[in-house]
Amino acid sequence: MDITKPVVAPLIVKRARLSAVWRFLVEPAPSILDPAQRRNARLLSIFLLCLFLLFVLVNLIYRIGVPNYRIPPADLIGYLMLLLTYLTSRTRFTTVAVVALLVMFPLNVFSNVLAGTSINLAATLSFMIPSYVLASIFLSPLWTGVYGYGINLLVLLMPVLAPVAVPDYSFVIGPLSAGTVTVTLCIVAMIHRENIERDRRVALQRDYDNTLAGWSRALEIRDKETEGHSHRVTDLTLQLARACGVRDQELEFLYQGALLHDIGKMAIPDKILLKTSLLTDEEWDVMRTHPKVAYDMLSSISFLEKALVIPAYHHEWWDGGGYPFGLKGREIPLAARIFAVVDVWDALLSDRPYRKAWSREHVIQYFREQAGKQFDPEIVERFLALQKAGD
Repeated sequence: MDITKPVVAPLIVKRARLSAVWRFLVEPAPSILDPAQRRNARLLSIFLLCLFLLFVLVNLIYRIGVPNYRIPPADLIGYLMLLLTYLTSRTRFTTVAVVALLVMFPLNVFSNVLAGTSINLAATLSFMIPSYVLASIFLSPLWTGVYGYGINLLVLLMPVLAPVAVPDYSFVIGPLSAGTVTVTLCIVAMIHRENIERDRRVALQRDYDNTLAGWSRALEIRDKETEGHSHRVTDLTLQLARACGVRDQELEFLYQGALLHDIGKMAIPDKILLKTSLLTDEEWDVMRTHPKVAYDMLSSISFLEKALVIPAYHHEWWDGGGYPFGLKGREIPLAARIFAVVDVWDALLSDRPYRKAWSREHVIQYFREQAGKQFDPEIVERFLALQKAGD
């Protein structure tokens, strides 16, 4: 007989019940699907529950320790606001709940002070501190500072604005010091956290790019005839993209897409990919599947979503005669239209098993003929101007 069973089983049941109660109290509505929104809603619910317990504890201490103590009307209104914001926090309107709380805190505190219902002014004014923490969780460092230092400025001016309720500065110096220090520490912590996250993103992006470069290199090792092609077209694509007005984060997506532009060829059989003579019609049909293969390979990788347009669409033609989807004109994403020009430029200027490299003049003539057919005419014009400027 297992002597631990009668002890362990009840503990497991109790833990399961506590876990179920906790989920009931803090889990957001099922309609919130975005993970970040769910985290924010859950965090705000926990914050409100802790705040509610704090307020109840303070009121109980006053009720026990202060004769004839009655809960001030402002506190009753505060409890009602806590309930409403708690219910709102678990819905898609978490931001509304945060704003309501940030407004409620100063209204509740200053109402108690001005109404003369505060038993301890310093303690009452110190109740603003949780709002600074809340602001640091959901606002930017700038707006946390605006909110926190703004409230502390009002605390500093209380003896001037309400001399009857706050006779002199000795009543505010403690909560003012604590509030200012809290806001400052929150902002410092936020900036420190943002710097850590930025460093992590940079490191992660570097690892992503190294991985993509490794995939590209693997394809070039397999297909010796295109060795160096990905590196050349990547650099040239970024130059042309800048000339077309692409900036900042979009350039990173172009870089990734250019590296992976032929990744779909990994699925093409060697007898076709490595063939040294012209392909038959049947073999071309297989070769033309590589953009669709790339789309199928990468579409489930969220961080490559915007980079995917180059591997998937760089063989689409401006007049609709390309493959695999038959897109035309501006239906083709800009990144793919930019890359298509660079890709063909480098291919025609390079030797292939079935032909020699074309001369530069021949390639330029081909591009002028294909502007408006195979290529976006505006991008061809910008590209040729870029090449002329580099001569």
